[in-house]
Amino acid sequence: MKYSILYKIEEKETPRNVIYDLSIDRTVANFSRDARRNEYFCSIVAKPLINRENIEYRREILGDFLEIPGLLDACRTVFNRYDKLKADWLELKGTGDTRSGDNSSEVMLEYTYSSLKVTALFPKTILSFFSTVNEVLSKFPIRSEGLCSIRDYSGEMIKNESLNEIVDIASMFMYNTVEDYDFELGCTLNGILEVCASEICGVNKRTKQKANIFSALKKRKKDDGTVRTDEANVKEDVAFVLGESLHHIDVILENITDDIYSTFYGIARELDFYDVAVTYAGFLKESLPCSVYAELSYDRTLEFTGLYDLLLASEGKKELYPNDFNFGESCGALIKGKNNTGKTTFLRSLGTAQLFTQAGLPIAAATARLPVFEAVFTHFSSAEEDFSVGDDAGRFEGEVRAMSQIIDSLTDGSLILLNETFQTTAYDEGSRGMANILKVFIKKSSRFVFVTHLLDLFDMLDKKVKKLESATGDNPFTIKEI
Repeated sequence: MKYSILYKIEEKETPRNVIYDLSIDRTVANFSRDARRNEYFCSIVAKPLINRENIEYRREILGDFLEIPGLLDACRTVFNRYDKLKADWLELKGTGDTRSGDNSSEVMLEYTYSSLKVTALFPKTILSFFSTVNEVLSKFPIRSEGLCSIRDYSGEMIKNESLNEIVDIASMFMYNTVEDYDFELGCTLNGILEVCASEICGVNKRTKQKANIFSALKKRKKDDGTVRTDEANVKEDVAFVLGESLHHIDVILENITDDIYSTFYGIARELDFYDVAVTYAGFLKESLPCSVYAELSYDRTLEFTGLYDLLLASEGKKELYPNDFNFGESCGALIKGKNNTGKTTFLRSLGTAQLFTQAGLPIAAATARLPVFEAVFTHFSSAEEDFSVGDDAGRFEGEVRAMSQIIDSLTDGSLILLNETFQTTAYDEGSRGMANILKVFIKKSSRFVFVTHLLDLFDMLDKKVKKLESATGDNPFTIKEI
């Protein structure tokens, strides 16, 4: 079993090129200064959750971190040490080879036993971590399913007889040498009496009075006419067989330990998401008049009131203009208006709210009720940097490829956000092409919002498409229905 604090149920992750288009990377960088954590946070937001249980799962965990002082720091300390354990293990394994090119059986036996001693350290260390995790999480009044399950599992592992038995077996090899034990070996021979397999059947601690492992070979019988086996060869064979048997134990113990260790491995990295999320929640509280977890609708409802643009807020803009929006039964929305009147800002705020909702995060709105889309696609012409100024042909070709990729990847129930796509074409040519593309979106039961100067589209598409425009005058930078 492997635990995650990001996913209750495993999901197929398909990241899209949405972070750059929606300027989420810039927004996050404005309120969080840790570039490494920001990058990870954005990578998670770029993969919107489809399973509603996962969304609620993240919301609950974030709620614990927000409401319980010290919890996030305590978890970070414990799980950072836990993740580092594997690196320490590998480093110790790598420094245990002292063979210097000598591959004799005795040297290999010594090397194998040294490797086994390193491996034997980790079952007990991992068990101690389970105790620490259980102890730390038990100190806090956590309520989220994710953190409670980690606490309870740790408690169960502390009492697990099989794990404690593994620890006991490993402890036999931690502080002793191969000379400290008598080993009973069971060997399998092939047709010509060669050892083809061996395993340890018993291990007994040797008393001080007993000689070393090869002492039996030093006691020679009287010459009875039988042929004696050369002592050096027997000693080499015994060392080889014992080394192979100990290596078998080492491999098994390493595999078991690695499997147990993987249970919590990676949680430290996942905490980076919550670290930025907590910072984000603090930014919302300090910078904006409202924030809310969107209600998840089970129909096509997509509506919000008082939605703010996070980028402008994170840049410290004093005058912010919230927007209301309701898709109703519409399949899409067209938005027109003069330049610099808030169209792109609205589109960006809508996309960011949808992605943050499907990442289990609160959004900058007074109220919100949003569906869970199977995928979110974006194309923002104003964000393109791949073409030189005036290279209209190159830009148009790139936009055609972008639209083709979206259509090829489109799933039923997607959200597509487009900003000034095909703006470099002739109006009639661009309008006809985009009308056909938008009809494909509609047939796939997807929804789109398109900011455009292709005004002919407003007459080409039927009443299932909302017609909006950016307002000026008394209500600047707001979007209203035509």
